[in-house]
Amino acid sequence: MRWLCLGIALLAATATQASKYEPLGGRVLVFAGQSPQASLDYWALPNTPKPAGFSDYIGYDVGASYNDYAPDAPGKFKGNDGLLAPTNWGSGDQCVACLLEREEFAESVINIGMYLAGPQAEDGSMCRGRDDCAIARLARGEFDKQLKVFADWLNSLEDRPVLLRVGYEFDGSWNNYEPEQFKAGWKYIHRFLAGHGVNNVAYVYYTYGFASRDTLERFWPGDDYVDWIGYSYFQLDSTTIGQGELAFARDKGLKVFLGEVTPHTGDCTRQIDLATDTELGREWIDSFFRHVEDNRSLIRAIAYINEPWNDVERAPMWQDQQDQNCGGYFSRSNARLNDNPVLEKYWADKISQPLYLNLEPKLYEKLHMGGE
Repeated sequence: MRWLCLGIALLAATATQASKYEPLGGRVLVFAGQSPQASLDYWALPNTPKPAGFSDYIGYDVGASYNDYAPDAPGKFKGNDGLLAPTNWGSGDQCVACLLEREEFAESVINIGMYLAGPQAEDGSMCRGRDDCAIARLARGEFDKQLKVFADWLNSLEDRPVLLRVGYEFDGSWNNYEPEQFKAGWKYIHRFLAGHGVNNVAYVYYTYGFASRDTLERFWPGDDYVDWIGYSYFQLDSTTIGQGELAFARDKGLKVFLGEVTPHTGDCTRQIDLATDTELGREWIDSFFRHVEDNRSLIRAIAYINEPWNDVERAPMWQDQQDQNCGGYFSRSNARLNDNPVLEKYWADKISQPLYLNLEPKLYEKLHMGGE
């Protein structure tokens, strides 16, 4: 009986555990991005409430060259690319700090994707398990100078919350991480930032949405190093995506962050352009919100990608980018809600519901600030 009571107590504790920066009251934190322009476009939507935060990316493939199609080519990654100044390696201008200069983002929470893959060989394959892989070099301390800049910048934010998706979509073949290198790199980043006094970061263990239990276990850096589980939502079928991740999060007692959300059917040959595909766009919106509401005991944050993926001039990399295990997965996609007033209003009606925590006064007071 004693052990039964203890087991029940442990289950209850797990069920009530809060992830760091999880909204109070079971609400869902809302982000938008995934570039400064996409964020500004979302902020300008006439019916949609301003989100609680924005999304952007930084690169750590130090020494690797930008691809020829990149608007800022020729150039090489220096580490913290996209953090302090605008740069475009092919996916649109990235600049995390740029939006913080604007008054309307004074209290925004930040969702950062930290790219650690590469370098990429001439045949398109990504480095895996070698000493020259970016993540292996980072774990050896070769990028400490860049990490110090990152740590100082994070500390300058004071109490502003940051959700950091270290090596996001680690299970994707397009990133090609090796589990032991990935775990070593993750732990090194966590320890480095903590050692430099950073305490405003929540670490998100992030897949592309279809990881097996074996994959989730093999890449897991340890319970002391992770605050959230997360995955991308680029599907029409709300019942299959994220099932392994949701179960894993439940077992770990952590909440779930859908850190990249954009309209897609999941089929490369059937993409969604919100400017023209009103009915299909409406079907996707229904599917997405059904997924959140069906899993509301776990899902506590979402990040919408308000990008025109098919804009070749702005973001040429998506024309043939190997993503979700096929080339050009987003080449004909357009997720920019500004391009369809009907769908923007439809989205606004759903994201305005009380369940969703958009930008509100005293925002930080509505978050669990320490995972207690």
